[in-house]
Amino acid sequence: MNRLRLAALPAALACALALGACSSDDTSTSESGNASETTDTSFSAEDVGIETLDADLLTKFSSCDDVSPAVDQYITGLDADPDNGSSDYGVYCTWTTPEAATSFDDIRTVEVMIETGNGAVSDPSVLGTAGLEVLSDSTVESNGGVAYTMNMGTGVAGITVTTVEFPDVRVSITGGQWADFPSLDGPAAVAAATELLGL
Repeated sequence: MNRLRLAALPAALACALALGACSSDDTSTSESGNASETTDTSFSAEDVGIETLDADLLTKFSSCDDVSPAVDQYITGLDADPDNGSSDYGVYCTWTTPEAATSFDDIRTVEVMIETGNGAVSDPSVLGTAGLEVLSDSTVESNGGVAYTMNMGTGVAGITVTTVEFPDVRVSITGGQWADFPSLDGPAAVAAATELLGL
């Protein structure tokens, strides 16, 4: 399973939450007609309202080496992706199965993304209608957040994408269950996220 597929999973969650917004974007684009053809489409982060991570988080997560302790038991034996890194807008970390692995049971990938929040959190009642499982966690809830997960796959191996949202920051962790390795399921991912944020 490659990194591009895994990186798309949190985006799939966001699309599900939009409840049709993804398709409505296509409609609005077509209705704009020729106007878009004459409009300057260049933009900056300021133009689209993208905010940077809180300075304290930027300092805390200067690289994925600062993230790995929270998921250490799940990434043992995995290789850090050479593209791992952080910026003013987030931290993106992936650990994958070494190329030398020969057993299907050894194929694992763990991904952690820490990004700026949008000032609000998703409505739990909407999450349920989007096919996501809301995870009850007192630490998350007492800090004004919400946690939810999506499971894909059954049996010996499966993928789990878990998101923990607060108004100012969002943590997405992609993991799952793999043969006899520790399971990075929803509750485990929430525990890792709260540890990362020092809650």
